Amino acid sequence: MKALFFFPATGYYNRALSNPLGLLSIASFLKRRGHDVKILDRNIGKIDIRREISEFAPDAVGISVMSARGVNDAVKISKTAKDAGVVVIWGGQMPTLSTEMALTCPYVDYVAMGEGEYVWEDILNAVSKGLPIADIPGVASRGENGEVRAVPCRPFADLRDIGPLDFTLLKMEKYTQTYLGCKKMVYLYSAKGCPGRCAFCSNTTFHKSVFRKRPVDFVIQELKFLTENYGVDGVYFSDELWCLRREEMLEFCRELVRSGINIRFGIQMRVGILKEEDYKLLYDCGCRWVFFGIESGNAEMQKRIHKYMPSEKIRETFEMTDRIGLTSFASMIIGYPDETEEQLRDSVRLMNSVKASMRPVYHFTPLPGTEFYREVVERGIYEPPRTLKKMSSVIETESLGVNLSKVPDVDLKVIRSWYNWQAFSDKSALKSGKKFEFALDTIRSGLHSISMQGVFSFFVNGFAAFREFVSTFWYSHAYPDIVKKYELNVYYK
Repeated sequence: MKALFFFPATGYYNRALSNPLGLLSIASFLKRRGHDVKILDRNIGKIDIRREISEFAPDAVGISVMSARGVNDAVKISKTAKDAGVVVIWGGQMPTLSTEMALTCPYVDYVAMGEGEYVWEDILNAVSKGLPIADIPGVASRGENGEVRAVPCRPFADLRDIGPLDFTLLKMEKYTQTYLGCKKMVYLYSAKGCPGRCAFCSNTTFHKSVFRKRPVDFVIQELKFLTENYGVDGVYFSDELWCLRREEMLEFCRELVRSGINIRFGIQMRVGILKEEDYKLLYDCGCRWVFFGIESGNAEMQKRIHKYMPSEKIRETFEMTDRIGLTSFASMIIGYPDETEEQLRDSVRLMNSVKASMRPVYHFTPLPGTEFYREVVERGIYEPPRTLKKMSSVIETESLGVNLSKVPDVDLKVIRSWYNWQAFSDKSALKSGKKFEFALDTIRSGLHSISMQGVFSFFVNGFAAFREFVSTFWYSHAYPDIVKKYELNVYYK
């Protein structure tokens, strides 16, 4: 059977372009099972949807909708596929967590909820035998009267059974980018899920707060392929949590050294899992950056979001990474429901007291499938989008869509812009010692992403990037009273 997968265009995005790892895992699995598969990413070039469907003649079209950003293009792809008489299936976080909303699209036949590898195998087998797709575990559909019928998902798969990624299914040369000393960095994943139950995160619903580590031999095999065939010299592991136990870190380092692969890499970690000697070992094996989600510096708010991390432990962790020479990221979310100015000041004080290389700040967004989403909807203080058109306008975490805190809008914008501008303009934030390295990487990655989508998109997205740059500069420089109010320019030892 033949399956054609699309990753819809997401428009201007101020983060580096990532290869669609979820789609790649599904397609790689299906290819090993004997199916004919193809992946088309609308973010890396112009694609004639109608022609691709006509030439490939798929039995089913799958569209990965990871967030609201991809909705508009997903609808466009779906309509073209339905006009060609092909079954259309949406998958990914957005349709899994907002299934009824996804099925309001008249061009969507089914939603593949949760992990897609075995669901898609069952779908293709059903199509080949003429069996009903709607009865497959993990599939949601509309009934005759328009009601949504969802069959519960099967238990999580053993990641060894899913197998390694087949990078020949992607144009990997399109995804390499400069980043923190790497000339050709790409994204990879070595684990799924996180045991945390953060109130702002959909992990509790999508991954059921279950952490699963991929087999190390798969990851080493993929690293070897990427370095030998594409000249990749850096990898950013996009796992929500890179490792849960020290033994997992030791196994990876041991196998990486044994392989002889020379590569830099970055990870996302939680404070308190690893010790200084562990980060030193990681550095010796090629790790150059670590991202920590701090999220709040206020003790009361930490309890609300279920992120229990003593401030002193946080400071100790960043002192360790600083001594070792790792580039460290301390991220914060601002504008939580009912968050006060004093609570926000606590977060700023913590941010300015840690020896972090970078301090990215994100706006709180009530995301479907999260504890906070359910809370603010039940309280009646948040009206969620009721149509796909309205949902598509939600820009998660990067813009202030709705403010549910007790902090003025302008304060939140100034705080985020202040830290973004510091990261962009700092001459010495990164451990490479190169002036403005992060700024140059940001500009290069942005131009690289924008340039791949054609002349019209280049100007549209280029204007969006310029507008964001101006906005960041304005809010970080035009409100000195707010800067003083939160002591944004005061750094504590």
